[in-house]
Amino acid sequence: MNNINPMVTTIVQEIMIAENDTAAWRQELIRNQIFNAQEARDLSEREISLIHHALLTQRFSKLNSDELMAQADKYNLQYHVQFEEDQLQMGAIGY
Repeated sequence: MNNINPMVTTIVQEIMIAENDTAAWRQELIRNQIFNAQEARDLSEREISLIHHALLTQRFSKLNSDELMAQADKYNLQYHVQFEEDQLQMGAIGY
C-alpha cells in the first residue's frame, strides 16, 4: 500500500470538518452512481463519512504538488515543511 502524502491528509481532514454534510455526501454517492438510492439510504452516517473520506483521499492523491497547494489555498490552509537541524542535509537532497 502506498503512503499517503501528509498534505493530502491535512486537506481531506479540513474538508471533512468544513463541509460536514452527510446528506450532501449521500446524494453525491447516488449522483456519481457509486450506490443506488436504496443502498445509500441504508448506509449509516459513519459509513457515509468514511466513504466520503476515502473518495476525497483517492481524488487528492492523484494531484501534483502545485494542484495540492491550490487546494490548500482554497481552504486557507497554511502548509510548510520544516526540517530538523540534523536532517537539513537530507532534506535538501530530497528536494
